[in-house]
Amino acid sequence: MSREAPADADIISDEELTALLAEAEGRTPEEIERGTAEIEIAPPEEAIVVDVDE
Repeated sequence: MSREAPADADIISDEELTALLAEAEGRTPEEIERGTAEIEIAPPEEAIVVDVDE
């Protein structure tokens, strides 16, 4: 089974994602944006890899 890249039609913008999250959480898009600004997310190259099978 091969994995294909999603079609461009399946990709949504940051604004669309924010609107969807806001609707699902019963908040405004501005509240979602303020909340995400408070979260510090490290770039993937700084991530610590953990093997949960050990």
